[in-house]
Amino acid sequence: MTATAPVPAPATPRAGLRERISQDVTWILGLRWALVVAATMVAFWNTLGAVVTEMGSQTIITYLPAVLVLVLIAATGVSWRRGEERPIHDRQTDVIAGVVLLFIAMTVKFLNLRYTDAYLVSHVDLLALWIFALGSCALVFGLRPVARYRWVWFLLLMIFPVPYRMEVLVMRGGPVAAGVVMVAFAAAATWVASARTWRRGLVGASIAAVAGTMALFVVRMVFPDVRLWVYQTVPAVAAALAACAVLYVDRRRVSHVAWSPLGREKYRPAVKKVGRPGMLLAAVAIAMAFIPIPTFGDIPNPRIDGLDTRPPMLVPSGWVAGQVRQYEWVSRMYGRNAVMTGQDLYQSQGSLEFDKFARPRKVVVNTIESSRPITFEVYPIFFVYDLVGDRFSDSQEIPLPHGVIGFLQTVVDDTSYLTFNRLTWEWNNGTTTQRVTIVSVDNHEPDAQFPSPQPTVVRNLNTFITVLFRGNSVVTDLEPQFKDKDLLIDCATDLINAQVDAIGTTT
Repeated sequence: MTATAPVPAPATPRAGLRERISQDVTWILGLRWALVVAATMVAFWNTLGAVVTEMGSQTIITYLPAVLVLVLIAATGVSWRRGEERPIHDRQTDVIAGVVLLFIAMTVKFLNLRYTDAYLVSHVDLLALWIFALGSCALVFGLRPVARYRWVWFLLLMIFPVPYRMEVLVMRGGPVAAGVVMVAFAAAATWVASARTWRRGLVGASIAAVAGTMALFVVRMVFPDVRLWVYQTVPAVAAALAACAVLYVDRRRVSHVAWSPLGREKYRPAVKKVGRPGMLLAAVAIAMAFIPIPTFGDIPNPRIDGLDTRPPMLVPSGWVAGQVRQYEWVSRMYGRNAVMTGQDLYQSQGSLEFDKFARPRKVVVNTIESSRPITFEVYPIFFVYDLVGDRFSDSQEIPLPHGVIGFLQTVVDDTSYLTFNRLTWEWNNGTTTQRVTIVSVDNHEPDAQFPSPQPTVVRNLNTFITVLFRGNSVVTDLEPQFKDKDLLIDCATDLINAQVDAIGTTT
């Protein structure tokens, strides 16, 4: 007898039906996700444009792509875990929750206009984007599927940059600190992706933490001068992928599940139709597209070729140099090569115009040099001084020599009962930008206290929350008194002329 090859059994109608259902589900889920993504991009087109611009300037916001990749890894891990969902879906509850979340997102994006002076550091509109995406998914997919990915949504909240900035700055800033925080986030994402049990999730997070730390050490030792985004992205993403791969191989080795994740049966959509909720989502997205965001990048910054921005500034005639101080911690905010110097300047001769006893007045000149001028808007002037709880006036635009535009402002310290006047301007030499701030105080005594430069990002969180709920009026000086306006303008004019005359050019 001759052996005959076995004839494969014909596909059963049930298997074919399952395959067709799986394909239909894939198309439905794909179209609904396309609706959510498109609506989010329309509603927040100006926010996304601002983020791209800021990322192009290599600020700390370059961590966002790594966050999205890690969240996608976590979501993939959750989707590969089968679980029983109760076939109970209240469509009215889905719609009500979704509409409420969309309304909150719209409100938060409006509140973003309260942070005109700190827009890039707070990016409240990214918090609104998260809320909008959550509400959109509630409308399109239903609350139960959204709740199944609750830890993924919690991870996605990382796109709101305020906590990340604070963590990095508390760790003394720099690319290594930024990388360490991202490695910790990668460990959390790995836990969510691999947590079939708490123990298994802990193993995955531990592997990611160790692998990420080692990768970060290698980047620091071998490529110390690479850009910040490399520290934020490569160790964290590589660690999460490596840890998930190890646990995936281990799971497939001891189970009877196919090695390939493709072709597995998918959950049927809990929401059968999204007709009217989908149209509502599109309408809200279009409406939110017209909500503006605070402007940035429009601070006058004239270029003066040959300008020496290295500290300290040259002391002009008519002024006497005092103590000079240097603050190295500004590199945490304004880049690794940033330098800040404080100089005391005294009038060489007093005048009754500025003091009733004709005593020589003192001003303090603080300068910050940076190769990335956008960081001056990411961390505005009030992040450099301990001015938490003080009230600020609106800025007055002051024309100064050589095309320089200054901004005059009062600061009221209700604790010490002092009022400060400060005049600020920026200029550059084509390579580096210098921000100059001249400060005077209404106490003319020799031992008068001036604002002391110190990092206050964490303490400003309290002010941030206060403004969020009570508005700008709680931190605004509605009746400013510019008592030293002429003194500061005279000092600024002398300083600018002295620096330009030193290069022998005029503009």
